[in-house]
Amino acid sequence: MPLYLALDTATDAPSLALGSSEDPGEDLRLASRRDLSRDIERAAAALLERRGVGLAALAGVIVADGPGSFTGLRIGIAFAKGLCRGRGCALLAAPSMLGAALAATGGAGTVLVEYDALRGDVYRAVYRFAAPPAPGAVEIVEPPALVARAVPPPAHADRRAAGAEHASAAALIRLGGLAGGLHRVEDPDRWEPAYGRLAEAEVRRRAAQR
Repeated sequence: MPLYLALDTATDAPSLALGSSEDPGEDLRLASRRDLSRDIERAAAALLERRGVGLAALAGVIVADGPGSFTGLRIGIAFAKGLCRGRGCALLAAPSMLGAALAATGGAGTVLVEYDALRGDVYRAVYRFAAPPAPGAVEIVEPPALVARAVPPPAHADRRAAGAEHASAAALIRLGGLAGGLHRVEDPDRWEPAYGRLAEAEVRRRAAQR
């Protein structure tokens, strides 16, 4: 089974996992984003050591591509790009919110996902996991978007909901077993994630220039 390292650094609880779509392993959660650059490298090394494999065993790296924390995404994706460039392996991506939907529900029905985006806003998305007789697929009903928290969720989303607390690197690996779950990044050097909004520091800088 192809082995993948996954990183989800879009939220306040970053996680890494190492496994395959059939056996995604468990999330190794980091305490915070404070020393993320250092902690990602250490966590990845620990996961490889637990499996008794080296970097050469990786078929690819899976990364959450946003929306979410500007700094977290930037650090996680820079690490993933560097690793793929150095090993010559594939870079794959999926929205953190899709991984959270899968982790929260096990991949059943229509799922509303919301992440806090600060300033009275949320990131919101709706996904539908296929039911029998067509299992093993996911449909993007509403792609991730920045909306005011006061805006009611779409009527077609049922009561199953997921939040940032469900973000999961292991779930990103599981998405590899679902049609529509992951996409391959064909040109990692030019690719950037969907940050969702500017970093707070950039907002303040632009406001100061007005």
